[in-house]
Amino acid sequence: MATTTSHDTVSRRSPTRLPIPQTVRGRYRTIKTCLAVVLLAFYFVVPWIRWNRGGLLPDQAVLFDLPGRRMFIFGLEFWPQDLPIAVGALILAAFALFGATTLAGRVWCGFTCPQTVWTDLFFTVERYCDRLFGKGSVLSRVAKPVVQIALAILTAFGFAAFFNDASTLPSDLVTGAAPTGAYISIGILTLTTWLFAAYAKERVCLHMCPWPRFQAALLDKDSLVVTYQQWRGEPRGKKKMPLRSGLTDLAGLARQASQFEQTRGDCIDCLRCVNVCPTGIDIRDGLQMGCIGCGLCVDACDEVMTKIERPTGLIRFDVEGSETAGSFQAPQIRLVRPKMVLYALLCLGALGSIVFGTLNLKSVLVDIDPQRGQPFVQLSDGSVRNDFSFRLAHRLPSLSRVAIHVEGLPGATLRFPESDNSSEAVEIAMPESRRISDRLLITAAPGKTPSGRESIRLVVTDAESGATLGNVDTYFWGPGR
Repeated sequence: MATTTSHDTVSRRSPTRLPIPQTVRGRYRTIKTCLAVVLLAFYFVVPWIRWNRGGLLPDQAVLFDLPGRRMFIFGLEFWPQDLPIAVGALILAAFALFGATTLAGRVWCGFTCPQTVWTDLFFTVERYCDRLFGKGSVLSRVAKPVVQIALAILTAFGFAAFFNDASTLPSDLVTGAAPTGAYISIGILTLTTWLFAAYAKERVCLHMCPWPRFQAALLDKDSLVVTYQQWRGEPRGKKKMPLRSGLTDLAGLARQASQFEQTRGDCIDCLRCVNVCPTGIDIRDGLQMGCIGCGLCVDACDEVMTKIERPTGLIRFDVEGSETAGSFQAPQIRLVRPKMVLYALLCLGALGSIVFGTLNLKSVLVDIDPQRGQPFVQLSDGSVRNDFSFRLAHRLPSLSRVAIHVEGLPGATLRFPESDNSSEAVEIAMPESRRISDRLLITAAPGKTPSGRESIRLVVTDAESGATLGNVDTYFWGPGR
């Protein structure tokens, strides 16, 4: 005959989702707050850091210069040709995320995800307004959206500041001198930030984010996740109920009772763990997709256990299924396991490629291409001219003038359209923007024009030191015979 226990008969309260999660103090709340402060400070402060590059170059330390097709990160300058470095950085970030998930579940979601950070910030604002003006008061209801919209505008401005000069962007926005893209991006980001952080909140994590759907594939039996120690928490009951047999001392707490009657486990069903959860789940129902691994329920439960003079750790970070072991011992983290080793090696490989690519950046980029249209122009004196598009960009500390000469076409002369003088080696001054884009005219002397297509090489050198900056192989067209 089946035996009925009080675990089956004790009534449980159905948790009600609070509009604003309660606050809590503890280790994980402190970590979460510190990380949020660092990330928000990075987001809002970095665009205002100055970095002197000289000349007409922007003095913003971190700037994505879309019109100039380049990116500045302190002393480094990246061009579209450096895309493999960006790919390496993305690969590094991806495998670091995979490794962190394998080690400790959704710690990215719980501590550093932008949605989590901004939602936590908006929750803080709502709690502060309730405390300042009174919960449910008219002033509180008015103040909340006003402050939230202000934060959304500030967030959008912070994003736009990474793509424009932060020091002049405010005045440009007011006077209408800012790029159209700045107004569009600020408008869109203000709206999305306000909707996601003020209204969607946990719905983004529960329904919109794809990450929880496939994170289970990254977990293994040694992954740390938030767990409820059912062996010592059940059956739940009010604090005034006596503890079930075997729960009066630490040694006896590890022994499961076979039958209960009007007794309880360590869980007093206070719902504190539910009320502090940003997504409003009940971790006592087991590991769920909605758990973002922030650890706030751990802090809340430890706080309650301390008050009722019971051991902490009823809810804790542990391996899934740890409640069946019935132990107070802290989990032993096994770092050396196949997945962790694989992700570590992949991260090292990606990091190595980033370092190698950064140390071997080309300091000078030269492009010389034949212009479209007719391949050559035959002049009245019998000479033949070809027109080329000449582009040069450099990231050297200093370069005032460059010289260009041609190899493989004896007697050829070169000039730029602004100059009337042709010579075998033409010089041009480098502007402070460190970029040149112009037409280059190459003329073959009469009697020395090639028949049809002829391969040539254009050599670009530093006019002062004579050092070769770049070679470009192209071709010269002459009339066929």
